[in-house]
Amino acid sequence: MFTYREEIDGLRCVAILPVIFYHAGLRMFFAGGYVGVDIFFVISGYLITSVIIHECEENKFSLVNFYERRCRRILPALFFILFLNSFVAYFLMLPEQLKEFGETLISILCLSSNVYFSWKDDGYFSQLSDLNPLVHTWSLAVEEQFYFVFPLLCFFFYRKRTFFYGFILFCAIASLIVCQWGGNISIRKINEFQMFSQPPLASFYLPFGRIWELLIGSFLAFSRSITTTTNRRYSQLFSFLGLLLILLSIVFFDNRLIPPFPNIYTLIPTLGSALIIHFGEQTTFVGYLLSTRFCRWIGLISYSAYLWHQSILAYLRLSSLNLSENLLTICTIVTVFPLSVFSYFLIEQPFRDKKRCSRQMIFILSGLCAFVTLLMALFLIRTANQRSTIVDDGKATGTDTYLSDLKKYGHWQYVVRDFDKLGAKKKKFSTTTNSITNTRTILIGDSFAQDFYNMIIENQRMKKNDILVYFIFSRCQIYMGNEDRKRFIEPKHHQQCTNKNDIKLALPLIRQAKTIFLASNWYYWSAERLPTTLKLLNLTKDQQVFIIGPKHFGDVRPKLYVDKTKEYRLKQYQYPKAKVIEVNNLLQKILDKSIYVNVQKLICKGVNQTCPLFTPDGKLISHDGAHLTKYGARFVGNVIFKNKPLNKIK
Repeated sequence: MFTYREEIDGLRCVAILPVIFYHAGLRMFFAGGYVGVDIFFVISGYLITSVIIHECEENKFSLVNFYERRCRRILPALFFILFLNSFVAYFLMLPEQLKEFGETLISILCLSSNVYFSWKDDGYFSQLSDLNPLVHTWSLAVEEQFYFVFPLLCFFFYRKRTFFYGFILFCAIASLIVCQWGGNISIRKINEFQMFSQPPLASFYLPFGRIWELLIGSFLAFSRSITTTTNRRYSQLFSFLGLLLILLSIVFFDNRLIPPFPNIYTLIPTLGSALIIHFGEQTTFVGYLLSTRFCRWIGLISYSAYLWHQSILAYLRLSSLNLSENLLTICTIVTVFPLSVFSYFLIEQPFRDKKRCSRQMIFILSGLCAFVTLLMALFLIRTANQRSTIVDDGKATGTDTYLSDLKKYGHWQYVVRDFDKLGAKKKKFSTTTNSITNTRTILIGDSFAQDFYNMIIENQRMKKNDILVYFIFSRCQIYMGNEDRKRFIEPKHHQQCTNKNDIKLALPLIRQAKTIFLASNWYYWSAERLPTTLKLLNLTKDQQVFIIGPKHFGDVRPKLYVDKTKEYRLKQYQYPKAKVIEVNNLLQKILDKSIYVNVQKLICKGVNQTCPLFTPDGKLISHDGAHLTKYGARFVGNVIFKNKPLNKIK
C-alpha cells in the first residue's frame, strides 16, 4: 500500500538546494549541484510508479485520474511562472531574445522544451543557462514525456508481469548504454572505442539517456511492493551510504573534470537516492534527518523553488542593474524562497484541493491557460519581429543603429560565417600558386581564428593571398609533442579531440604554405608548450609563422547600452579575465616578438589593461566579451595590422 513518507520530501530538499546554489554561482562548494535534477528524476519515478502499482492492485487505475493529478501538480505553478515571465520578457529582452522566448513557450506547451534547447544549444557560444529564464523546463519536459508513455505501458501490460518487467528493464539498460557508450555505435574501428562516447541522442537535454534514472525509481517501487521489511542495521548502513554518495556527487562532480552528464557517473547520485528511498525510513538516522521540519518544508516548496530560481537569475542578468556575481547570488537566494512559499500556498495548494477545484475545472483551466500561453507566445514572436523590422529600418532610436548593428553583426553567426564558408568551399591551395609566389596562407585555430579572419576581411588585407582555413576546437587546443594531450583536456571533450581537431592533420597544408597564422583561445598548458609545437612543425626558413594571442574585453552585456549616448558608451571600460592576461604574459615571455601578436595589450591599456567596450565611433567591439562584432573586427584588426609584427602584411 502506498503511504506518504516525510523523508521523501526531505530528499527533495537535498535535491533542490544544490541546484539553486549551483546556478546562483556557489560552485566552489556545490560543484556538482546540478545532480539535484537526477535525484528528482529518481524520486519522480518512484512516486509515480508507487501510486500506479497501488491503484493497479486495487483495480482502480485510471489514465484520466493519473493525468488529472499531474495537471494539478505541475500546471498551475508552471502557467503562473510563464505568465509572469512573459510580462517581464516583453520589457527586458532584445528582439532576438524575445523571439527565442516565444519559441520556448510553444515548446513547453508541446511538452518538448528539452528538444528545443538541445537544438538551440550550440555549446561553445551558448548562453542558454545564463540568459534564458525558462531553460530549466527541460527537466519538466523529460518527466512529462515519461508520464505520457509509462502509465500507458502500465495500463495495457501491468497484468503481464514478466513481459512488463522485462521490457522496462530492457529500456533502462538501453538508455544507460546510450548515455554512456552510444557514440561507439557509429565507430567501426575497435581501436577507436571510447569509454565516454555520447552521441547527440544522449545529450544533456534529451530523454534517451535519462529514462533509466526515472526507471530506477520505478524498480524501487516494484521492489517495495513485494517486501518492505529490512534488517535495521542494513537500513542504517545503506541509507547513510546513500546520503554519502549524494553529498560526494554534490561537492566533487565538477562538470569541468568529468564527462558530460548523463553517464556512468550519474549512477552515483541516483543510486544514492535509491538507497535512501529504499532503506531510509524514519527509524533510521538519515530518515530522521530528512524528516525534520526544515527539510520537509524546503521539500514541499521545492517545485516552486525550481520554477522560480532560473527566472530570477536570468532577469537579474538581463536587467540594467549590472550586479556582481556575489550580489547576484545573494539576491537570488534571498528572493527565491519567499516567492516559493507564496506560490506554494496561493497557487499550488488551492488547485490540488479537489473540493475547491473539480476535475472538470482543472482540465478547463489547463486548456484555457495553454491557449492563452500560445497567444502570448505568438504575440511575443510577432512583437520581436516588429521590433527587428523597426531596427532594420533604422527607426529604433533615431539615428542610433546600435540595435540593428547588434542584430546583424553581434552574434556568433557573424563570427563563424565567412570562416566556415571558406572552410567548406576550399580544402586545398590553388594549383596556379606555389610557395615562390609568397601568397599561400593558412589560418589555423578556433573561434579566435574565425575572429582573425573577420579582421582580415573587414580591413581588406591579404586580398591577393591564396588563403585556407583549418578549424581546431578551443577545447582541444593546438599542440604537438610527446605528451598525450588528453591528459590536459577535460574528460567530457576526449571523444571530440581524439583523432580529429588536431594540428597534425593540417601538416600537409602547412608544408605548402608560405605564411601560417595560429590563432586560439590558448590555454596555459598549450601556451607553455607552444615553442615545442612550433619546433615540431619543422618550418623552413622561407616560411613565416605568426601567433595570435587570446583576447577578452570583460563582462559585456549588450542590453545595458541600448539608447545610451555615444559619450556614455565611450566611457565604458571593463577588466579582462585574469587568465587571459596570464597567458598573454607567458606567450610574450617565451615567443619572439617578431612572431607574437599580443592583441590584448594593443587594445587594452594601463597597468590593469582595462578594455574599451566601444570603438571610437561608438560601435560595440564584442557582443560577449570574447568574440568580435563586425565593427570590433574592423577596429581591432586596424590596430594590430598597423603595429608590429603584422604591419608589413598588406
